[in-house]
Amino acid sequence: MTEGTGELAGQVALVTGGGSGIGAATARLLASRGAMVGLLDHVETGMASVRDDIIAKGGEAFTLMADVGNEMQMRGAFEAFAAKAGRLDTLVLCAGINGVWAPIDDITPAEWDRTMHVNLRGTYLALHLGVRCSRPQAAGR
Repeated sequence: MTEGTGELAGQVALVTGGGSGIGAATARLLASRGAMVGLLDHVETGMASVRDDIIAKGGEAFTLMADVGNEMQMRGAFEAFAAKAGRLDTLVLCAGINGVWAPIDDITPAEWDRTMHVNLRGTYLALHLGVRCSRPQAAGR
């Protein structure tokens, strides 16, 4: 991969959950197609590895730390993203947790709330802030 080439050259993507699993694979694919990739996760270790792998292959990537369900952390991450990237063309929402696997009567309200915090509130916050970030160019996906 040569920086600035590929069908996504000049575009910027943000991948939540970018430090592992589907998010990491998606970030690598977007970078291989020429996009600058922002990786957002709550754990730096995985993101650093993905970022370094993308850069080693000639791509451009950077990391952002946030709990996707925490509004203040997400606002800060999107502000940092906008300052670094200047635009948002593609937002991929891969952050999520399986939660507790148990019969419903064994799951505590706190366990349920944690799953909803990440999977639902996190999705809402990323979309809410992502639309605002991509609106100036009147495009995005």
